[in-house]
Amino acid sequence: MKRITIVITALGLLMTTSCKKFLDTKPIDFSVPEQYYNTEGQLNDALAGVYASLTTTSTYGLYLSLFLQNGTDEGVYKNTSATANAMAYDHNPADSYIEQTWRDLYTGINRANYLLANISKPAMDEQKRNVIKGEALFLRAFMYFQLVSNWGDVPLFLEPTVDSRKVNNPKTPARQVYDRVLADMKEASSLVNGYTVNGNPVHISKTAIQAMMARVCLKMAGEPLKDVSKYEEARAWADSVITSGIHSLNTSYQQIFINESADLYDNTSREVLWEIEFYGNNVGALELGGRFVNYAAVTNNNKDAGIGYGRIGASGYLYKLYDVADLRRDWSIAPYSFRSNNSVEEVMKAPTDIYSRGIGKWRRKYETVLPRNTDYGPTNFPVIRFSDVLLMYAEAENYLNGATASAYNAFNQVRRRAYGFPVSQPVTSVSVLSGLTLAAAGNTGYTNTVLTIPISISGGGGSGAAGIATVSATTGKITSVAVSKPGLNYTSAPDVSIGTAWTANTLYAAGTQVYNGNFLYTVSSAGTSTVTPPTQNSGSSDGAITGAVFTYAGLRATATATIASYAVDLPAGLNKEDFQQQIMNERARELSFEALRKGDLIRWGKFLSQMKMMEADIKQNAPANLQYTTRAYTNVGEKHLLQPIPSSELSLNNLMDQNTLWK
Repeated sequence: MKRITIVITALGLLMTTSCKKFLDTKPIDFSVPEQYYNTEGQLNDALAGVYASLTTTSTYGLYLSLFLQNGTDEGVYKNTSATANAMAYDHNPADSYIEQTWRDLYTGINRANYLLANISKPAMDEQKRNVIKGEALFLRAFMYFQLVSNWGDVPLFLEPTVDSRKVNNPKTPARQVYDRVLADMKEASSLVNGYTVNGNPVHISKTAIQAMMARVCLKMAGEPLKDVSKYEEARAWADSVITSGIHSLNTSYQQIFINESADLYDNTSREVLWEIEFYGNNVGALELGGRFVNYAAVTNNNKDAGIGYGRIGASGYLYKLYDVADLRRDWSIAPYSFRSNNSVEEVMKAPTDIYSRGIGKWRRKYETVLPRNTDYGPTNFPVIRFSDVLLMYAEAENYLNGATASAYNAFNQVRRRAYGFPVSQPVTSVSVLSGLTLAAAGNTGYTNTVLTIPISISGGGGSGAAGIATVSATTGKITSVAVSKPGLNYTSAPDVSIGTAWTANTLYAAGTQVYNGNFLYTVSSAGTSTVTPPTQNSGSSDGAITGAVFTYAGLRATATATIASYAVDLPAGLNKEDFQQQIMNERARELSFEALRKGDLIRWGKFLSQMKMMEADIKQNAPANLQYTTRAYTNVGEKHLLQPIPSSELSLNNLMDQNTLWK
């Protein structure tokens, strides 16, 4: 169990109004400073409470991590309910997602303000005091960054209030809020510990703040402020992280997200600079699970596999941004569904089925806290990663100086990892298994016990490729074949074998299917095979001769392979505009579903055009049963560049006015 989890749990209980007891801890009202902030331990508990503000359902538990950040060109809202909501862009200022997110961010800000106002009270080591102060300053700034990015002009509270939404406070212009965010983050960066001192990405560190300042500066450089002088700062902060030597890219893209679900920290590459920590399955006293994975996960009603609501799906547009050699594609976008939407068995999608796919980035089977909860899980959310830093550096450098060698180097590191190469190894292109084609002949007699059959690939001069065949539960035929691993360095089309070949001296269980030559057999009586294979084209073999009894099932399915080459490193000589377009596409591929795409599109001035492109793409290319997903793209308009000020805030705050296009 992680240290911060225990502290957050205790503090979360202390700061609620229900006065629950936890480990015999007396509930305390943190808004009465004479009763608290008197010891170092109490300051740390108060800090944990600020962190806890980012774990609620309304913040990174669900809304800021998923709901309010999707309905873009990467994530499609998949709910046939006609109820108005923010993901479908038909909501209004009374929308509960909007109200609750606004409320919880200001609650967190008020917690930070109380802590900062009382930071000097206890006698304690000054360095430790400064660390607490720095983390609180950053967290307050980060929450204001969420507010100003989503709502524009917002009230700026820097002192504690009895009610975190103090009445009769006008909006502060967005520019002033951004300036304060940046100023507080700069101060915080001089106070907090380095990553290696913290030992994990849960507490904010110096390099994490530097990375976040690069993100803030890029936002300020783009829409709506268009302060292009901030590109210089963005590049400098990103460069500070890069040259620190503390962080690098994990050699395995998928391992980053397995770690998030399995409560593991990568202290080798330290790619994740900062993550929001969740814990447990909300059973018992430790109720600190997050909800974003459950709502993003592939639709499934099986509790053993983990319930998935599939509320947000991957777009066909995002799928087409990848090529088959890009190892990120079939991790970020799930290449499977679950059998009957109620199973632990993953059934591969047909290669042509690209509009019905779900999010695969976080997979509930890797959760280590059991039993898996219907609505909550322990998966942490990565707020900022080193690959993001590299791409931010490349973007800022390109704006300032064009596609220089340093911009290429930062960009290509991300690309090389995506294709399975060391980041320091220049790679022009890679030749891979690009496709499989099912033959029309044969393909009879497959059982529906297991709907996926492995495909082995051999020859062709390369290695590492594999595929999966999908069997129809009703016809006993293989309906599709798909590449599951593209492999490397193929020079000619390799050989393809669907299923498991018969081998001698092998213990076979009843129901197993094997092939020998062109014939498919089902083991009807378990046993160990002899050196004599089954060869009959009807009936069953003699167990006295073949060991296990093999019953003829039909003609086995066959397939052929194709190979293709794909670029890895960007071609030299790109102009600014073309390099920037590559940045836009690469950020979608690398950072999909990490709550960044909507903000990126808005700051680039591309949000509305991309949304209308999505509407056209779905209407033209998606199957009939998914045409309803155009709803968000039809509804979206200029006013959705910002969220509406919540109705409850307007009713409480007499000096607050609604955002212009929402009036």
